[in-house]
Amino acid sequence: MFSIRLKDFNFEKIFNSGLFYFFYDSTPKRRIPTAKKIITLSFAQNRNILRVDTSSSLDDDEEKSVKKRLRYCFGADENMDEFYSLCSRDRVLKNFLPRIKGTRIISAYSDFEALVGAVVSQNNSYMHYRAQMLRLCSELNFKRENYLGNLDKFRLGYKSAYLKNLAEGFGRTALEKIKGIGAYSLNLFEIFQKRNYSAFYIDCLTEKIMRESYRAHSDLDEASKKLWGKWRGLALAYLQRFFEQKPQNA
Repeated sequence: MFSIRLKDFNFEKIFNSGLFYFFYDSTPKRRIPTAKKIITLSFAQNRNILRVDTSSSLDDDEEKSVKKRLRYCFGADENMDEFYSLCSRDRVLKNFLPRIKGTRIISAYSDFEALVGAVVSQNNSYMHYRAQMLRLCSELNFKRENYLGNLDKFRLGYKSAYLKNLAEGFGRTALEKIKGIGAYSLNLFEIFQKRNYSAFYIDCLTEKIMRESYRAHSDLDEASKKLWGKWRGLALAYLQRFFEQKPQNA
């Protein structure tokens, strides 16, 4: 077991908010690879300390590496004060500020996992996406080499070929040149995985939110810059969370 000291971070609130990455089950557990083995992490918070139980012991280097990665994935060192201030002045986000405070978007444990999620989420419901990602995590654990074989048993349809393309090209080919990774997926990757909150994407829900709630009827990309500036990607992530009505973890 090890612990992570946190500030302005409510793990239970985050876990129950309808996550896209990292946690795919209804319990706060996650299998991850280390340099030497695969372990299961279990999470619980007591005040400003996040306790992480491990299924097997870690040496000092492994623990240091895992803690560093978790701090990144959880946005533990991000100062959200400026974003909270923006939300308090926003015509829509101000109504959700109590639900926003103390939360973060959560990144995937690896870049490859994030891109697998970007592919699996295409033309998919949230619940079905979560179920498919849980099975992939349990059986293949987002190790690139595990996606080079036949993926038919996962019933992913055309996405199986995309995932194989991703596994073959990841780390070797520019992401935008890998079939199945388009502009939409790349922008999701920038916001959720690289935590680049100035990135932005436009889909049907984005259009609906901006037209109906913000009365933006032309050049939505430019409108997003005026509304949220460098925080536009994060603002969109929260807006989509609230308007999509994702089920919470049980």
